[in-house]
Amino acid sequence: MAASNPQKEEEELDDMKLFDEIMIAPHKIKYINPRYKKVNAKMYDYKCDIKLSVGGSNFKAHREVLMQASDYFSAMFSHDMLEKEQDVIELLEMSPNGFTLLLDYFYHGHVTLNPDSIEDVLEAARFFQVDWVVEVCCDYLVHQLSIDNYQTVLQLADKYQLGDLRGDIFRFLGLNVMRLSEEKDFFLNFDRELLTKFLKEDVFVEADEEFVLELITNWVSAKPEERQEYLLPLVRLVRFPLMDADSLSGIHGDLLKWPEVADAVEEAKHYANDIAGQSLFRGPQFMSRGARPTVAMLIFTPDYCTVTYYDIDSGARCQEELAFSGEESQFEFSSIARVGNFLYRSGGYDERVCSSALVYRYNPRYRNWIQLASMAQPRVSHAMCASEDQIFVFGGIEHTVGDIGDEDKILSSAEVYNVRDNVWQDLPELPAGSYNQAASYSDGNVYISGGISADPFDSVPMCTLWRYDIQNRSWHNQRDMLYSRQRHSMTTVGNKLYVFGGYTAANAGPTEVFKDCFSNEVFDIETNQWTEIRPIPETFGHVMRTVGVWNGRFFLFGGGSLHSYYIDEDRMEYGDYVGLSVQKIAVLDVAFPT
Repeated sequence: MAASNPQKEEEELDDMKLFDEIMIAPHKIKYINPRYKKVNAKMYDYKCDIKLSVGGSNFKAHREVLMQASDYFSAMFSHDMLEKEQDVIELLEMSPNGFTLLLDYFYHGHVTLNPDSIEDVLEAARFFQVDWVVEVCCDYLVHQLSIDNYQTVLQLADKYQLGDLRGDIFRFLGLNVMRLSEEKDFFLNFDRELLTKFLKEDVFVEADEEFVLELITNWVSAKPEERQEYLLPLVRLVRFPLMDADSLSGIHGDLLKWPEVADAVEEAKHYANDIAGQSLFRGPQFMSRGARPTVAMLIFTPDYCTVTYYDIDSGARCQEELAFSGEESQFEFSSIARVGNFLYRSGGYDERVCSSALVYRYNPRYRNWIQLASMAQPRVSHAMCASEDQIFVFGGIEHTVGDIGDEDKILSSAEVYNVRDNVWQDLPELPAGSYNQAASYSDGNVYISGGISADPFDSVPMCTLWRYDIQNRSWHNQRDMLYSRQRHSMTTVGNKLYVFGGYTAANAGPTEVFKDCFSNEVFDIETNQWTEIRPIPETFGHVMRTVGVWNGRFFLFGGGSLHSYYIDEDRMEYGDYVGLSVQKIAVLDVAFPT
């Protein structure tokens, strides 16, 4: 990864910081603008040149201070408005309390908020167009009042055109609900509508699902006479499959009296016990709260294992270190495929630098890999793809280390993994042994393109496209690609196969066999035709063969950066720098705080 400068990053964060805050008392906060230029002169000194009558109260001030602090006063005193020449300006329908607190900001760069003053300050800040004060009022409403006065917050947001603050409230609650639940009278004051919408909203929660169930039962127990009728509707919102087997067995019998709850718990127990088949369970109840489409960029070295998550919608990024087993140093030469919301990895090199038959599955919820049934054939640099419930591997290389040296065998064998049964079975062999191919599944068929062949009569690399008919267990030759390539990617979208990047034959002398292939193409399965699409700009640099796709948008990695290709627009877009050592990339639904 690129080297970072912690001191510089901290300074940049400070520059971007909107406010500092001081807790004066519970629900009483002083917000300070760190970039505000304070006024040295005291308020009400002899240099005051304007009087304001606000709701029957009188205030002295300086025109220059008011003009610098507020666009409203700047316009008033700079243009031919009636008030420009007046010594006294009347603002009859405004709260004096709100104006007093706003003057503190005009002169000193801070404002103090509490439940009694928040609406008055909002009214004044909106009237005088003071955006910073409006922003800190929103922060106060979300962080201080949302739990106890959810309806009041929404009413104020609507009245003063603050936008919909519910998303901010849900995110704040998700990150802080465990801490907040420890405060006195939390369960007594927690608004029912807020609790219900919070559980319905798919938002990241910094707590396990066991706590969510406990949150519901404690809330009902705080006022059982009033809240008992809401217990079942709230329990319906619990995602029982996110609980472990022991917790599921310990669920109180009072909740299991409802057949639908008992059925949901039984389903969750089946999910918890069916380790190998978990990727086949589909539905929101099996997804982590707040999981959203994310590009996962995996990095494995002899010293560390990390994954960088890139939120597709927001662009937010999070990097985490994974558990290290010592077997990941040759991760680049293994292959990956996605089933459900799990990532499967097969082959690669073992600790002896021999081809491995091991298979692992990555769970983005727990951020861990577990070992599954091994392939019959150890292999590296092989093709791998998946259907809804099966994983296919083709070809590759069996690399062995013996007494007389290393030996490479180009493989023609193929296997299929049944996810439900955790079992591998042999498939008919490839038409010719090959490696560094790309594979993709579509409607009962698997397509294999390019790679390097063991057949001396094939081009190096190949431009072939083969189709494997799963039902009939037969291979069929399709129209060749427009470009020969190896270590590329091929991905199915609809009834088309999109091929990106990789390497093609070099035109130079014998020392340079391959070069980057910047040409891309798409195969129409129905017409058996290839069409060239937007090439990869050469400024992208080396483009890895791995690619993720989501909602008509491909994610390509090259030159240390993540780039995008938009299918409908046939358009490439430069992306952000993420580091040169990314080895695999996939699109998963991942939950992490932003």
